Amino acid sequence: MKHSILIVDDNDTNLDLLKKILELEGYQVNKAHNGMEAIESVIQAKPDLAILDVRMPDMGGFELCSKLRQPPIGAKIPIVMLTAMNTEVEQEQAIRAGANDIWSKPFEMDIFLERIKVFLAAN
Repeated sequence: MKHSILIVDDNDTNLDLLKKILELEGYQVNKAHNGMEAIESVIQAKPDLAILDVRMPDMGGFELCSKLRQPPIGAKIPIVMLTAMNTEVEQEQAIRAGANDIWSKPFEMDIFLERIKVFLAAN
């Protein structure tokens, strides 16, 4: 059975690149351009992992993560946030919002893929 991963980013280039890389690794990938699409995808597709960009218009990654953790959604899936900043403040915000981890962009692809495997193995 393929693991499913939801990636959320308002940047089409980032979405398409991550989708291609993850599909080459054998994952089923759903993508969302904003928070509302992501919420719908989590409710309907029930992914095994969600990767959220921190900086998005309308609903940023922290707010989205918090909403995904609240009833009625109450998602138990691992949530990883991607950020270009990764300051202590952002790390604290990610943890408070319910994220399992926060990763800096740009990232080393091999390490990124190994970390995904760890999250999926634990789920």
